[in-house]
Order: sequence, then structure tokens, then C-alpha cells
Amino acid sequence: MTALLEIADIRKVFGGLTALDGVSFTLASGQILGLVGPNGSGKSTLLNVLSGIYTPEAGEVRLAGQSLRGRAPHQIAKAGLARSFQNQQLFTGLSVVDNVLVGRACRLQAGVLASIFGGLAFRREEAAARQQAVDLLTLVGLGWAAEAEVQRLSYGQRRLLEIARALASDPKVLLLDEPCAGLSQAEADDLAVVITRLKTQGLAVIVIEHNMRFVMGLVDRIVALNFGQKIGEGTPAEIRANPAVVAAYLGGSSRAAH
Repeated sequence: MTALLEIADIRKVFGGLTALDGVSFTLASGQILGLVGPNGSGKSTLLNVLSGIYTPEAGEVRLAGQSLRGRAPHQIAKAGLARSFQNQQLFTGLSVVDNVLVGRACRLQAGVLASIFGGLAFRREEAAARQQAVDLLTLVGLGWAAEAEVQRLSYGQRRLLEIARALASDPKVLLLDEPCAGLSQAEADDLAVVITRLKTQGLAVIVIEHNMRFVMGLVDRIVALNFGQKIGEGTPAEIRANPAVVAAYLGGSSRAAH
């Protein structure tokens, strides 16, 4: 399977702490990868490297064969990599659909003058972007709330809104940082259905998540980190049986892994 995203020997250091130490793996289109490990293992640091928030001391990140190293976050988003965050970063003063439109900004072609004076090209592009935003909300189950205020949404619905906003940039790869945080199991199950739907459309997804029931039932492959190093990679069944992963993350026993 041809790699869409290539992560090669990533090393990231903060002062005297090595947060990532030679992490490598690949991801193909239409594949869901779970990134697991105990707190402080380097998972969120790796997502910050991939999305351009941090620049690694060594290593390479390539998307569709193009290097992302040294690019700013907005340039990486335009290249085709989008993400959500652990802490919700929605604009509560905007409607639900307008929050999604914020994620479309990197794809808009009309210039500043066109947006100021409301030219025909701008109006057509704005209408198309708005329809796409509504379609994305429908995809994640929020079509009914397009014109509603964000405050009307439940916590779980806001998580889905964040995903719709990330999808508005037309990404090739979607990074989800603890999307189940604060969700009930029923909401997490609904979220898994949405992510699986995205997979069938060819989107590649990396998920950081502590809800192991969610991860094991969703992903194609898992990469496990501990102290900044990769300690395991494989299918959910292979990771469940990996002694190093069980010891580091799943409670130290095969029973915990199940």
C-alpha cells in the first residue's frame, strides 16, 4: 500500500528532555491509525510536529511525497493536513455553520478587495463554501444545527463540529487529538461511525485516544509510544498481545489489554 504520510526518525527535544526519539511510521489513504501510550509518551508532541506547531530537531515528515518540515501551520493545512485539539477551540460568538467556514479559509481564492466589495466571484465562492459547510455538518450529523449558536450544542456535538471544521480545508490526512474526551460511550460509538464513514471516502486519519474500546474497534493499525520512543506497531490484535505495550500502557497484564 502506497504511503500518503511518511514520518521518518522524528526527534524533538525540550531543554534536556527528549520528547520524541526516532519515531517512524507511515499512513496510507483510507487508513485509520491509532496513536496510543501513557501520558507524557510524546503523542501530542508528535501531532504538534506534524501540524507545524513544533519543528523537530531531526527527521522528516512527507505528505504525498512533499516535505512538511519547516512549514508554518497554515501552509501545512493548505498542503492537506488538518487537526482537532484536546481542548475545544470553537468561536462561540459565531453560528455552527460559520465555525465550519473558518476552516475553509485556506482554500478560498477570492482576494481581499473582492471580499470587501462583494464582487460576483466572491459571492459565488462564498455560496459554494457555505453549501459545502452545510454538507459537512450533515456528514457528521449536525445538519439540523447549521444556523444555530454553538452554545446550543452539547459537548459531544461540539466535538463533531470541530471535525466538520477540520474537514472544511479538504484534508488528505486528519489528526484527532483525544476526540472522545468528555464523551459518553454512546457518543463515542457515534463518533466512530462518523470516522469510519470518512475512511470509506479515502481520508487518512490518525487518532490519539485513551478510550481503548474506541481505538480497538475503529483503527486498522496502532503505533504505541513510551518515553518518546515507538515500542510497538501493528494491528489491534498484535498490539493487544505486545508485552511492551501491555506493560507500559494497558495496566501491566494481558487481562488489562482486553
